Amino acid sequence: MFTMRLEGGAPIYEQLERRITELIMSGEMAEGEKLPTVREIAKTLSINPNTVQKTYAGLETQGLIYSIPAKGSYVSERRRYLESVRKRSIETFTEAVSHALRQGLEKSDLINIVNGYTEG
Repeated sequence: MFTMRLEGGAPIYEQLERRITELIMSGEMAEGEKLPTVREIAKTLSINPNTVQKTYAGLETQGLIYSIPAKGSYVSERRRYLESVRKRSIETFTEAVSHALRQGLEKSDLINIVNGYTEG
């Protein structure tokens, strides 16, 4: 079972989706690994099972997980979800750049931000 701290602001299903995506992308959850059941997560985080189900449905739509009826949900093979994640990341980045430009940032400011970015 993974851990997470729910925070205000973003909807719970988005926070849960983001955390599971991080675990999958980092390799902490391996290909073929079984995810905790909807009920396990709902009980552990004291949230509605429908919220967890909505999260799992979103992850499945993105290709990050797949479900087998009466068996559970599992992490997909990397090749199945990498392109989906890449496409979504590009869309999110493009939206952020567009928003920043509309707010008055210069293209050179954005380039400097990207060039100065270090993961961490």
